[in-house]
Amino acid sequence: MLNYIATEATSGLIQKVCEKQNILILYETSEITNISTYLKETKVNFNLIKYFIIEIDCLDNLEKEIIDSIYSFSRLHPKIRIIVLAQGIPNQSNLLNSLYSYGIYNIINSTDKLEIEKQLIKCLSKEGISKEEAKIFEKIEVVQEKNNKFTKVKIKIQNMINQLNKKIQIKNINLNEKIESRIHYSNNSVFFLIYEVLRAIYNVLVFIWTSFGILFLLNSQFRHIIFQILELK
Repeated sequence: MLNYIATEATSGLIQKVCEKQNILILYETSEITNISTYLKETKVNFNLIKYFIIEIDCLDNLEKEIIDSIYSFSRLHPKIRIIVLAQGIPNQSNLLNSLYSYGIYNIINSTDKLEIEKQLIKCLSKEGISKEEAKIFEKIEVVQEKNNKFTKVKIKIQNMINQLNKKIQIKNINLNEKIESRIHYSNNSVFFLIYEVLRAIYNVLVFIWTSFGILFLLNSQFRHIIFQILELK
């Protein structure tokens, strides 16, 4: 036995399919309905129902109310097959993604009358629409692989720069300590001159390395060359 909430335009199609499948329509509603109120106040004996067809266009609820109501009903009546008519609603809409995630697989979102009839027959068959067949309604996580790859490479290069800077700083500290030690024991101006030269060289190296990092981040052609050298592409 079957119960449905559907617009008048869809009611005729449901009745036609049920007649072909020898399925008795026990209850029907063709008026705009608040499904939350309907499920609380209806006189439908759901213990007698095997199929429950719900047309989204016939509901005046917000999306979240529709999702919550259908999910709650499915938990309360696990033996009833819920069939959702969602004509024109995209596969990746939050509504259909959520229903799929809650185990509602008998979903029809085609706008073609013949296709709707064909899928409705499938929904009312012994097997119905399987989880695998309804996989088009599973939420697809968009992964920007290219951007993620660039981010990982950028982090890797930045880590290399940081490590090299640390090594340079350590060597510079050791060099300073040696030079200062020599200056401490000698007033020879040669040591002081060497110290200034080495410090200037260090500053130049830091400047070159920093410029290299900035060029890598801002110049796509230069970055592409580096990727090829590192065999990252």
